[in-house]
Amino acid sequence: MNNKILPVAILLLAPLSSYANPSGLYVTPMIGYTFSGTMKTDDGKKLDVKNAENYSLAIETDLEPGRIGMFLSHQRTDTQDINGNTDFTYLHFQSSLRFKPTDHLGSYFGASIGGTFIGANWSDKDLLFSAGLFGGLEYEMTDYAKIVLEGRWLANMVKSNTTTICTLPSGNETCKISIDSEILNQFQTNIGLQFSF
Repeated sequence: MNNKILPVAILLLAPLSSYANPSGLYVTPMIGYTFSGTMKTDDGKKLDVKNAENYSLAIETDLEPGRIGMFLSHQRTDTQDINGNTDFTYLHFQSSLRFKPTDHLGSYFGASIGGTFIGANWSDKDLLFSAGLFGGLEYEMTDYAKIVLEGRWLANMVKSNTTTICTLPSGNETCKISIDSEILNQFQTNIGLQFSF
């Protein structure tokens, strides 16, 4: 995913918000930063998935007392001591409860479940089961546009003791990767614009 596409799209869509009509469809492009957990090898060495920016899109509709929808997120990063990029692409179904403490400020809390498409030299799988929890604040600028601040925890279910061919800086060799508690955690902080149509 091109790093420039989402920020440009947000800027181009912002003026359109004044022409939109609210009918229960919400589109939220976001940019953010992902903090990743640590893996370890069978000999006790720790391998860190480096923190990096992410680009996300949520599409939701009303289902009282909250919303349901889809969440898509992509992150390209590196893993310490392993050559090549590490890509995470999440596709989740999500549901959330909505709260509105003031006229212009809203909040929400929800859960998501789905899969993670992973491209990494340390994984012999292309698709992982994943789930998450998320929450955030929304500030209403107009009837059709809101600023969104969001935090999201994502847990990838990785089978422990995975053996795969890794490309280490010293050359090609077989390495045995195991994930603590069979879960690779990631935490996202996101900011975006939500448009209602």
